[in-house]
Amino acid sequence: MNYQPVAAAVVALCGVIGLVVQARRTRHVMDDVKRDLEVWALLPEQSEQRAPLQASVEEAVARYIADRRDKSRDLAGAAVAVFLAASGAFLWWLPASNGGYWWWCAAVAAPFSLFGVVGFFESIVLARRDSKGRRIRVITDAPPSNGSPS
Repeated sequence: MNYQPVAAAVVALCGVIGLVVQARRTRHVMDDVKRDLEVWALLPEQSEQRAPLQASVEEAVARYIADRRDKSRDLAGAAVAVFLAASGAFLWWLPASNGGYWWWCAAVAAPFSLFGVVGFFESIVLARRDSKGRRIRVITDAPPSNGSPS
C-alpha cells in the first residue's frame, strides 16, 4: 500500500489542529498587568489615576492567583482520550491497509476517534473541576424572554 497520501493527511491534520489550538489561545492576564504597570510607571507622582490603576493591577493579580489555585486539568481523562484516539486511528488503519471485510472496523473506529478527540479537548482545558475531574459549569439564571414582567 502507498502510505504517502496517509502521511500527507496526518501532516495536514496536525497542521489544522495546531491552527485551532493557536486560535483558541487567549491573551494572558499577566500581559495586561505588565502593560498596566508600564503605564503606571510613566504616570507622574501626583496623578489621580495612579491609585485606581494600582488597585486594578492588584485585583487582576489576586484573580490570577485564585484562578491558578482553583483550576486544573483532568490528566487521567486526557490519557484515556489519547488511548481512544490512538485505538480509533489503528481501527481506521486496519481497513485502509487490508480492505475487504475489514471495513467493518470503521463502525467502531468512528466513535473511538470522535470520543477520543472530543474527550481530549474537554479534559485538557484548564477549568474548575469537582473531585472526580468533571468540569464545573456556572449556570446563570436568564430573565424570561417572553416579554412578560417577572
